[in-house]
Amino acid sequence: MCSGKHLTMSISTDENSRPKMRKRTKKATIKGLKDWRELRGESIESGNGADARGSEGTNGSERSLEDVITSISRRDISSQAISDVSLPVVEALTFKTSRFKALGRLFIWLLMILFFLGGNLWDRLRRRDSEARRAVRLRRAFEKAGGTFIKFGQQMAMRIDLLPWAYTVELSKMLDRVPPFPLEQALEIIERTNGQSWQEIFAIFDPDPIGSASIANVYQAILKNGEKVAVKVRRPGIGELFMADFKVFDWLLDLAEFLTLVRPGYSQNIRREFQNTLLEELNFVQEARFQDMFRRSAKRTGKGFFTAPRIYFEYSNQEVIVQKHTAGMWLWEIMAGVEQRNLAALSRMRELNIDPRKVAQRLLWVNYWGMQENLIFHADPHPANVIVRRNAKLTFIDFGSCGSFNREQRLGLELTAMASGENDAEGMARGTLKLFEPLPPLDVKELFQEAEAEYTRVLTIFKSKHEHTAWWERTSVRQWMSFFKFSRDHNIPVAIHTLRMIRATLLYDTVAVRICKEVDRFEEYLRFRRFREKQAKKRVTKNIENQFRRGLDDAVFLRLEEVAKTGEKLLYRTQSFLGSPMFNFSSLVGKWVFTASLTIKFISRVLLITLLGAFIAASVHLLRGLDLQLTQIIKEVLSNRFYLALLVILLVTNIRHILFRLRDQEV
Repeated sequence: MCSGKHLTMSISTDENSRPKMRKRTKKATIKGLKDWRELRGESIESGNGADARGSEGTNGSERSLEDVITSISRRDISSQAISDVSLPVVEALTFKTSRFKALGRLFIWLLMILFFLGGNLWDRLRRRDSEARRAVRLRRAFEKAGGTFIKFGQQMAMRIDLLPWAYTVELSKMLDRVPPFPLEQALEIIERTNGQSWQEIFAIFDPDPIGSASIANVYQAILKNGEKVAVKVRRPGIGELFMADFKVFDWLLDLAEFLTLVRPGYSQNIRREFQNTLLEELNFVQEARFQDMFRRSAKRTGKGFFTAPRIYFEYSNQEVIVQKHTAGMWLWEIMAGVEQRNLAALSRMRELNIDPRKVAQRLLWVNYWGMQENLIFHADPHPANVIVRRNAKLTFIDFGSCGSFNREQRLGLELTAMASGENDAEGMARGTLKLFEPLPPLDVKELFQEAEAEYTRVLTIFKSKHEHTAWWERTSVRQWMSFFKFSRDHNIPVAIHTLRMIRATLLYDTVAVRICKEVDRFEEYLRFRRFREKQAKKRVTKNIENQFRRGLDDAVFLRLEEVAKTGEKLLYRTQSFLGSPMFNFSSLVGKWVFTASLTIKFISRVLLITLLGAFIAASVHLLRGLDLQLTQIIKEVLSNRFYLALLVILLVTNIRHILFRLRDQEV
């Protein structure tokens, strides 16, 4: 019952009375809360809360609302608006350019194209034309243009899937030396990006750069603490110049695709990879992090024969990298000493106790480690990016271009390497398919048989005696040339990290064999594999010991649950696959839908061009004071040579586009 300012509730055991009791309780609670609020007001006014509760006592089933709904002490928290808390924003590296600058660069591009094609035509007239001469002319044209052309040529040197071998070899010789920008600009960039004067950072700063490339200048300096460092400063305006050339690159490829000189859409990956690769080289923050990761990971191997310079992050930023100075010999100096018998280089090698064989073996080992064990690998290890220190220890610099592999790609690479050493052409073919994944629609059986036959021929050369083969035939050149042949023949795109891996492998292999003809790539791979096995053993043993020491923890049961769920998913997918129809005609329908769609677009364009031509013809008639006769105007349009030429171009490009699609293999 509810009496006065008190709310009481009796609990009935009669089942039939419960619904009525709930209704009464709800009404009583609402009335009780209202009365309680009034009571609180009276209590505040009277100042006697105890008397205001009423004279009636309470028992276990009868309590005042004030006894239940009352304040509880709490910690005082200073208020702060949510809007005052901001999250850090990660800004992508971007550069802006104008269309006018892009048009200026287009003019330079056209001059280079004219120089290259005109030279080739002149050679043909004199009957001196050859692929080697064309490759040399292309390299010289890029070097004369400088800047982005140099980087473009260097990147195209790794596109063995697009260019003939002679071009890739010649472009790999491109010199990345350009006149340095003024010292004042370099010091201004250092001060602006660090927020302090360069005198506060350096005790000595050498004004003459030790390196001047298309992207940056490199200077020697000594920090206030006495440590000698190398300071890499990004060239002013290079990002904007690159973006202007990206626009030109897009314009030319759009034109080539429109004219179906290349398959429409085929260049999308090339454009994206080219732009991303060049922007990576401008991203000094990422380069510094990659270099530091490489150095720390190399230290954890316990080998001690390879590393990267320490980065001074407190002075490094998006435009400046400050790193520890490294003394020794450039790898290209050692190559000159071995191949050309350069006396100065040989003397320096003896002084530093540098054994070419050790250098070759360690280069190959680092290549395997970077691609199969480490998070990243150095994707541009040319002889100017490797310093050889005393006792044949290697220091890698310039991490502007790095690559990484996922577990599946590493599996394909490992399968290919092991099969190569075991004379297993079938295994090499399986590894190739793995590296190509995800595969586009194609005849996998045909590709596999072709790869197996080609690798059988490659293995016969690998196993020939040294005196019967050239030095480059003992590298992986033929193997990867075959890989790219399959890519071209079957229209299979190659991932950028796979391209970087192949380019890096070719560089490692080439340099290693050139400085030591007797080095065995597979033997060095087995040596690295034994290292991996020991590392795996240590990791597994440590995990087991930890489990025995701590006992079975919750993580073990979580993994068991995940394994069970994975098994259920596998069973479900197997059942779905077995229950699916054997034949799927959707791909065939897709081809004809594509053809019909393109045909409708072609007809629409023809009608639009015809109407535009009729409008122009009618305007001419009006200006000349002639009669507007529809049939006469249409006849003039249909007989116009320019109109007919445009229709022929549209017809040819559309037919070629349709044929590209109809030739596709479907899964």
